[in-house]
Amino acid sequence: MGEVRFNSSYLTSDRGIAKLVQIILGLVVCAIMCANWYGGSSCFGEGRLGYASGLNFVIVVINIILFLLNLFNIRLYRIEQFYNVVSSILFLIAIILLVWYMIASSAWGAWMIVAAICILIIFALFQYDFKANRTFADDHIPI
Repeated sequence: MGEVRFNSSYLTSDRGIAKLVQIILGLVVCAIMCANWYGGSSCFGEGRLGYASGLNFVIVVINIILFLLNLFNIRLYRIEQFYNVVSSILFLIAIILLVWYMIASSAWGAWMIVAAICILIIFALFQYDFKANRTFADDHIPI
């Protein structure tokens, strides 16, 4: 794990930038999905919207915690790899449910499309972070 110190190079690394983008896009999705009331219900009311917005909210909080841990040089490689795999699967389900809601409700507003694209980008960033974390965590000598 190493010593606990401020790791400013994490802010400019690929993984740090990817985590920042995930946090920013997650906050955008929270703002979009919870600012509007879809069909008279809140962002957690309708099942498909509730899953996507609830998952996004929880993931934003976890991403902020992981960002701070990595920023202070506390690295949990295996846990982050597992987290990236699980989050990728959950976000894939979220994007499918969100598109299903958009088709079933004919909710093709610009903000809903932006939210779907943001969730898709977050999904792709989880896959990227998994690959980057996997190569970064290889601490053995390849023979």
